[in-house]
Amino acid sequence: MPKGTKILMVDDDKMLTDMYKERLELAGYQVEVSRNGEEGLAKIHQMKPDAVLLDIMMPKVNGYDALASIKSDPATKDIPVIILSALMRDINKSKAIEAGADDYIIKSEVMPADVIVKVEAVLRKYNKDIPAPVETPPNVPTPPPVPPSAPPADAEDPLAGVASKASPPPPVAPIINIPQKASPVVLFFLILIIILIIASDILFYVRYVAMK
Repeated sequence: MPKGTKILMVDDDKMLTDMYKERLELAGYQVEVSRNGEEGLAKIHQMKPDAVLLDIMMPKVNGYDALASIKSDPATKDIPVIILSALMRDINKSKAIEAGADDYIIKSEVMPADVIVKVEAVLRKYNKDIPAPVETPPNVPTPPPVPPSAPPADAEDPLAGVASKASPPPPVAPIINIPQKASPVVLFFLILIIILIIASDILFYVRYVAMK
């Protein structure tokens, strides 16, 4: 990868510069950022960038004045400058191009990939190196899926209500468990209950026969 392909971004919008810095670095560029025109002019002389992305509306020194300073200085006049601005009027674009800007990009009309294409076009125009994109690490293989664990005993089954409505279980007759070692009192009451049940059935049967 060619080394030393440097981009200077001069813009006071931190969120935007952070986003573009990340994307440009992934494209293989070395990126520096200045938050105002005055700082940007000082950094241009320090780092000698291969291209400058310059905003217009900035504190201290605006983009137009910074562009005029860059193009009037023999040490920096050959550095390509791309205006990246929110100003959409044609008069703003014309003023920047006449002052020496190589391109004019409206922020709201482009994505970072479009800006990188513009930067590459300007670098080719000046016969400057275009770096290869930074290789991203290979995808880490995903572990095999873990089989779902059994639900807890008190978990509610979402289909339980549907199943119970579709096919209700048949009624189950109650079962009376007689203890193996029952006390005489318990045995007495059990025998008494059985005798009463039998007597009740016999009485019902006798009445039924008598009614006929």
